[in-house]
Amino acid sequence: MVLRELRVSNLAVIEDARLSFEEGFSVLTGETGSGKSMCVNALRAALGGRLESETVRAGTPAARVAAVFDNPGPQLRARRAELGIPDDDLITLSREVPASGRAVCRVDGALVSQAVLRELGDLCVDVTAQGTSHRMLRRSWQREVLDAFGGAECAAARAAIATAVRAWRTAADAVDAARRAANTGAAELQRARDLVDDLGPIGIRPGEDAELQTERLRLRYASRIAGCALALAEASGGDEQSGADRLAAAIGSGADLAAVDPGLATLLEDADSLVDRLRELAMDARRHADEITVDEVRLTAIEERLDTLARVVRRHGSLESALVELERATTLVSSVDAEAGVMGTLEAAAEQRRSEAGAAAATLSAVRTSAARRLERAVTAELRSLELPYARFRVVLTRALDVDGVDTGDGTPVRCGPSGIDDVDFRLAPNRDSVPMPLDEGPSGGELGRLALALSAVVSEDDAPVLVLDEVDTGIGGETAARVGDVLARIGRTRQVIAITHRPEIAARAASHLTITKLDRPGGPVATAATVSGAERVTEIARLMSGRTTEAALARAAELLDEGAGGDRGTPGVRTM
Repeated sequence: MVLRELRVSNLAVIEDARLSFEEGFSVLTGETGSGKSMCVNALRAALGGRLESETVRAGTPAARVAAVFDNPGPQLRARRAELGIPDDDLITLSREVPASGRAVCRVDGALVSQAVLRELGDLCVDVTAQGTSHRMLRRSWQREVLDAFGGAECAAARAAIATAVRAWRTAADAVDAARRAANTGAAELQRARDLVDDLGPIGIRPGEDAELQTERLRLRYASRIAGCALALAEASGGDEQSGADRLAAAIGSGADLAAVDPGLATLLEDADSLVDRLRELAMDARRHADEITVDEVRLTAIEERLDTLARVVRRHGSLESALVELERATTLVSSVDAEAGVMGTLEAAAEQRRSEAGAAAATLSAVRTSAARRLERAVTAELRSLELPYARFRVVLTRALDVDGVDTGDGTPVRCGPSGIDDVDFRLAPNRDSVPMPLDEGPSGGELGRLALALSAVVSEDDAPVLVLDEVDTGIGGETAARVGDVLARIGRTRQVIAITHRPEIAARAASHLTITKLDRPGGPVATAATVSGAERVTEIARLMSGRTTEAALARAAELLDEGAGGDRGTPGVRTM
């Protein structure tokens, strides 16, 4: 990632400017109040930072800033694609701030919110002004730096924990989904269980109520039924006065006349068959009467059973409907009971995945602990070379308790995510007797600035943003400034670094050098920028040394440039802002 150009118009003393930057280490120098920090403010505005309308140049409608970057990294390209912005090897972040009204933010000309512009800006540039870098103070960034320092071993451990956590969460999601499904039908399941408990013991049969109603009627009228059957038996063939006997006597009195009258003979034959049928009827009636019993106990039982069935019918409409509902409820209860075994399997799988995530997290934590000790030694050594001889840098790893987290082997569940279980906290003790404090609590701006340099020198980040440092030389002397310049030059070999400085030792070690000059004009002061090299650069270094360009100062400036191996690395050119 390289910042190629910063365009600024109508911002404070800057009327119109285009600042071009090269790869590696570049510096901006100029008199106090010339507009150097305003250039940084312009860049921050282009990145989505705060910019007040009061900074709009008097008499102009709006201030405009734009930052053009070359070779955006994969993360930046992916985010731009998510926003629907076409891919390109260049990316332009711009901002228009009117004297009144709302600012307009754009990415490659596409309108975006200030939050989106700030998000992309954070991926492009890390601005450290007055020793403060918002990125450096973020705990998440501190963890990324530690992991980057840990190298391939840490990267492999991070990949393992990310895979393990995904598997664990997938298994846990399966358990949650099964539980939600069970909870969603909990009321229905309870109703089904209640129905099975209610109807199951009754043992109803289709048509049972109709059968029992018929039997109840027979039992209620048993005496009358038996009496009627006996009366039929006596009337049809019980004694000499019965129909069968009387009909048989009549047949006998006319039997000798059958030969005389064929019609009578037919009637006598019919009567004879009726006699047999009446006697059979008598026997059937007596048999039926004998079968009829008066059973009050059975009648009471039937009455009670019919009452039970009546309640079922009132609740379900009919016995048949009740049986259908009972079958459905039984099926549901059986399936849920079967799924209870499946739930146990899912829970066991989730617990296994959690155990594996805990093991992977413990491995990553051990790798980080080792990397943290090495990083402490490396950064502390850099800090002591930057005029902090008693500085101590510490990397503190902490864990947060979480009952739903993972157990790394000590029986204590802790929070775990795709980046593991460790919260990383960088701390600095700048003085001999001071206690290492979090970066957002104790160290001064100058100390934080030198820590930022030390970290950048020690850790090589993938897809690192441009590093911009404002007033990087605050509170340091000549020898320390030279060391700071050496560190910046070393950082510039792997990433672009832009620093605003007043120290000639730092400026002499830059690969490219821009000067900012404020000119008084009738319409108000105007800042100009120039890329200097050769004799112009020697003159600027001499001015930084003593404010004058004496022969001694020029000679010493040339020596500083030789010490910094700066040579003639700039391309001269002047632009008015």
